[in-house]
Amino acid sequence: MTSPHNDELFLAIGRLEGKMDALLSMQQYQQDQLKDHDSRIRSLEHSRGYVMGWSASIGALTSAIITFIIKSF
Repeated sequence: MTSPHNDELFLAIGRLEGKMDALLSMQQYQQDQLKDHDSRIRSLEHSRGYVMGWSASIGALTSAIITFIIKSF
Protein backbone atom coordinates (compact mmCIF):
# COMPACT_ATOMS: atom_id res chain seq x y z
CA MET A 1 0.00 0.00 0.00
CA THR A 2 1.30 3.46 -0.85
CA SER A 3 1.77 6.13 1.72
CA PRO A 4 -0.50 9.22 1.78
CA HIS A 5 2.46 11.33 0.66
CA ASN A 6 2.90 9.21 -2.46
CA ASP A 7 -0.83 9.41 -3.20
CA GLU A 8 -0.69 13.21 -3.08
CA LEU A 9 2.39 13.17 -5.29
CA PHE A 10 0.72 10.90 -7.84
CA LEU A 11 -2.38 13.10 -7.81
CA ALA A 12 -0.27 16.22 -8.39
CA ILE A 13 1.60 14.52 -11.23
CA GLY A 14 -1.74 13.49 -12.77
CA ARG A 15 -3.01 17.07 -12.62
CA LEU A 16 0.21 18.34 -14.14
CA GLU A 17 -0.05 15.80 -16.95
CA GLY A 18 -3.65 16.86 -17.62
CA LYS A 19 -2.66 20.50 -17.78
CA MET A 20 0.20 19.71 -20.16
CA ASP A 21 -2.17 17.78 -22.42
CA ALA A 22 -4.56 20.75 -22.42
CA LEU A 23 -1.72 23.15 -23.27
CA LEU A 24 -0.50 20.93 -26.10
CA SER A 25 -3.99 20.65 -27.59
CA MET A 26 -4.46 24.43 -27.35
CA GLN A 27 -1.10 24.97 -29.05
CA GLN A 28 -2.05 22.57 -31.85
CA TYR A 29 -5.36 24.40 -32.30
CA GLN A 30 -3.49 27.72 -32.57
CA GLN A 31 -1.13 26.27 -35.18
CA ASP A 32 -4.08 25.04 -37.22
CA GLN A 33 -5.72 28.46 -37.00
CA LEU A 34 -2.50 30.16 -38.15
CA LYS A 35 -2.22 27.83 -41.15
CA ASP A 36 -5.83 28.58 -42.07
CA HIS A 37 -5.30 32.33 -41.74
CA ASP A 38 -2.07 32.13 -43.74
CA SER A 39 -3.79 30.41 -46.66
CA ARG A 40 -6.70 32.87 -46.57
CA ILE A 41 -4.40 35.90 -46.46
CA ARG A 42 -2.26 34.47 -49.26
CA SER A 43 -5.30 34.09 -51.52
CA LEU A 44 -6.45 37.64 -50.72
CA GLU A 45 -3.01 39.06 -51.49
CA HIS A 46 -2.86 37.08 -54.72
CA SER A 47 -6.23 38.37 -55.89
CA ARG A 48 -5.30 41.91 -54.88
CA GLY A 49 -2.20 41.63 -57.06
CA TYR A 50 -4.39 40.82 -60.04
CA VAL A 51 -6.67 43.76 -59.32
CA MET A 52 -3.71 46.13 -58.98
CA GLY A 53 -2.23 44.83 -62.25
CA TRP A 54 -5.48 45.26 -64.15
CA SER A 55 -5.94 48.74 -62.65
CA ALA A 56 -2.47 49.79 -63.74
CA SER A 57 -3.07 48.42 -67.24
CA ILE A 58 -6.40 50.22 -67.57
CA GLY A 59 -4.85 53.44 -66.29
CA ALA A 60 -1.99 53.22 -68.78
CA LEU A 61 -4.35 52.42 -71.66
CA THR A 62 -6.68 55.29 -70.72
CA SER A 63 -3.73 57.67 -70.52
CA ALA A 64 -2.50 56.56 -73.96
CA ILE A 65 -5.96 57.00 -75.49
CA ILE A 66 -6.42 60.47 -73.97
CA THR A 67 -2.95 61.51 -75.15
CA PHE A 68 -3.74 60.29 -78.68
CA ILE A 69 -7.07 62.17 -78.69
CA ILE A 70 -5.46 65.40 -77.46
CA LYS A 71 -2.67 65.22 -80.07
CA SER A 72 -5.21 64.58 -82.86
CA PHE A 73 -7.08 67.78 -82.26
